[in-house]
Amino acid sequence: MCVSQWSTLCSSVVLLCLLCSSASSQSERTGFIGDEVLLPCVYSEKLSEPVSAFWRDKDDKVVLDIIDSREDKIDPKFKGRVVSFPDQYKTGNLSILIKDLRADDAGPYDCNIPKVDYHTKITLNVTEKPAVKITTPHPEPPTTRGAAVTTSKHHLSLLSAPLFVLFSSLK
Repeated sequence: MCVSQWSTLCSSVVLLCLLCSSASSQSERTGFIGDEVLLPCVYSEKLSEPVSAFWRDKDDKVVLDIIDSREDKIDPKFKGRVVSFPDQYKTGNLSILIKDLRADDAGPYDCNIPKVDYHTKITLNVTEKPAVKITTPHPEPPTTRGAAVTTSKHHLSLLSAPLFVLFSSLK
């Protein structure tokens, strides 16, 4: 194979890879039980109205259908817990926010925007909130006031200098 054919073939493969990666993406998100998590579905260009997108979970349940730029269908499991951002649809942002996460929300989620042949897959991990360790500050060791020496070396230095000047002036 000559150099120009090889170069053309390589350019074609690179272009194909770029097209495949821009039309589909995959990522992972982690959320905690009871919290909320944002699942991104962002197409890189503006979308002409009306916009339609379809969100599905691991069981192929309707997480949210956005049809003609309106939230349309939702499975009872997600009712009242899924929010989208209608003012962002035309900019290509069809992300959703899932509130009040449950352990059974974990798994893969798919977002499809058929008009532009865009598909993204997000894997959601849901875990217990980590235990918050409450620490109380340790009290400072007691110090005495006046001419007595404290436990700090810096305090000793600060007390020593004025005492040295005082005793030196008495001589």
